[in-house]
Amino acid sequence: MAKGRIRSAIKKSLKKPIKKPIRGARRLKTVTKSVTKSAAARVMGRFGTVKQAFENIDAELKLHHYKVREFEPKIRLGFTKGHFTVKTVDAPEELEAALRLRFMIFHKEYMQKRRSSGVDVDKLDFVCDHLIIRDDRSGEIVGTYRLNSSTYSDTFYSSGEFEIDELLAQPGNKLELGRACISKDYRTGVVIALLWRGISEYMLQTKTDIMFGCASVKTIEPLEIGLVTYHLMQKNVVCFDYGVTPTRKYKVKSLKKVLDYIEKNPYEYNEETVAKMVPSLFQSYIKMGIKVYGEPALDRDFHCIDFLVVMKTAEMLGSYKRRYAGDQ
Repeated sequence: MAKGRIRSAIKKSLKKPIKKPIRGARRLKTVTKSVTKSAAARVMGRFGTVKQAFENIDAELKLHHYKVREFEPKIRLGFTKGHFTVKTVDAPEELEAALRLRFMIFHKEYMQKRRSSGVDVDKLDFVCDHLIIRDDRSGEIVGTYRLNSSTYSDTFYSSGEFEIDELLAQPGNKLELGRACISKDYRTGVVIALLWRGISEYMLQTKTDIMFGCASVKTIEPLEIGLVTYHLMQKNVVCFDYGVTPTRKYKVKSLKKVLDYIEKNPYEYNEETVAKMVPSLFQSYIKMGIKVYGEPALDRDFHCIDFLVVMKTAEMLGSYKRRYAGDQ
């Protein structure tokens, strides 16, 4: 019986497949399968950390290149209203925070970049002043405007998109407003009014005669560009003084044809619908008496069109002059 059991056990063992040593691709596949989910999570976490590190390094290099940490204001002003403080940036840390807000609005929201953080900065930021609005409850900067006065600068952002030599040749001090942005949760009449009060104070201190800048509408679709332009023309806010026109690079080549099409097909234009395309900040310009000069420029980088808006201080509507500048 014992011999029979032994013989049976031997036969059974002979039936088992002989395991071959695992080599090459088979070994790699086996090792890969052995990686646990927690290990994969650690790898992904490390990748995220590395990506963030590169983003931080890139931001630091830009801050250094554009001398942000050496920044000093040209004019200091500030006031508090409720839980908001409006002031010009007077410290490099404040400027960096404003540049990071601009990145979140222009690059993340408008351009839909996948980067989690960064700074929106160029060579003009060092020579300009920067108006900011801070929510004192959180200490967060929720809005900013770049103020470029001809008192301190002869280089203007708008000249890259528009022919404005004749405008700049006009007598008096000029003030270019630019890089305006407000956090999404703060795009209210109250915040816009506070920023305008700060701008008006800056205009008084720089004795500004002409204010100008780019006002953006977020679209690059030809029919929508035509509809917004047509809407502004219907509101009688478009004029063609000083030979202002988009530079060749930024010209909307299809605009004339689209405007002709809208004239022949007026059903395409719905005033209420098109008015909603114009941002509240742009609408505040119109209410103040600011005029749009010439055709819009097509800014493909930021997926929007820019209109050059101009206002002479002497022509500011009386109600707004009293509200923001004390009718001075």
